[in-house]
Amino acid sequence: MARIDEKEEFSSWLLALQAGALNEMQLDTLQQLVDDGKADNLEEAARYQDWQDSVIDPTEHF
Repeated sequence: MARIDEKEEFSSWLLALQAGALNEMQLDTLQQLVDDGKADNLEEAARYQDWQDSVIDPTEHF
């Protein structure tokens, strides 16, 4: 999901990962979740990001 200062590039981390549509920085974000032990693999990390984006709405926290 896009943040306030970004345009939305995709609506699902998992779908973007599966489509090969993530850039290097986005892949690094997923890899960091794996490295931190929050996910076992990139697909699980993408699901985690999707979950976070559905629970935490940045526009709601202003």
